[in-house]
Amino acid sequence: MSLNSKWYHLILEVANKAAKIPGVKMLMKPIYYPIKRRIEQSHRRKLMQNGLKVLQIFDKCLTENGIEYTLAFGTLLGAVREKGFIKHDLDIDVSVWGDQYTPRIAEALEAIGFKLIRTFMVEDGSFGREETYQCEGVAIDIFYIQEDGGKYPYYCGYGTIGDTPTFAQSMSKYGRVRARRMDIPMIRERVKTLFEGIEVYIPANAHEILRFIYGEDYMTPNPSWEMDPHREYNWMNKMVYYNEI
Repeated sequence: MSLNSKWYHLILEVANKAAKIPGVKMLMKPIYYPIKRRIEQSHRRKLMQNGLKVLQIFDKCLTENGIEYTLAFGTLLGAVREKGFIKHDLDIDVSVWGDQYTPRIAEALEAIGFKLIRTFMVEDGSFGREETYQCEGVAIDIFYIQEDGGKYPYYCGYGTIGDTPTFAQSMSKYGRVRARRMDIPMIRERVKTLFEGIEVYIPANAHEILRFIYGEDYMTPNPSWEMDPHREYNWMNKMVYYNEI
């Protein structure tokens, strides 16, 4: 069975959900951790082998199509702190402003070998959107940044509803998944930086963003870092859709 198969991702998704139930995590250790390690090792190996090439192709494609992306989250942290991928990273994170979304992004990426493998959409997409593409075994998550007049722009994180362990089951049972609104001090100005020898885009206020997400000590690796729960809140009144392709 391939580590990239839907079965392995399904097992991992179920395990992640079940592991949050008190008392279950210890019982699942013999199954959960070996599978999780194998999947992460496979993704990390692909990222180290092909990630730079995939990022370079992605950069060229979006730039030629007039879409202004920037690196985001762990990939942005790697660019600033390591000047490349963080050793424990599993995929590539980028952000695009929501008002720049167009189906042309998927068309352009798929035309050069990327495959759209999953999407999240809040309402009609104008409140939130996330897309995951895959190329040569490397996943790229596009987080669409939204503005609604609040103190900061925001992006969305996603979770399942009730007792459903997977997004697909949440959609089947409830017709939706759950969205978490996450503020971020993003600005539209961007600059180029060297990333393992190639030039890519990052937000001009990258250091402010990284302090906001990871804390003042973001330049020091912290394997036990966890996101501040006060940075997010659930949108219980929003319809949120998930599609696995």
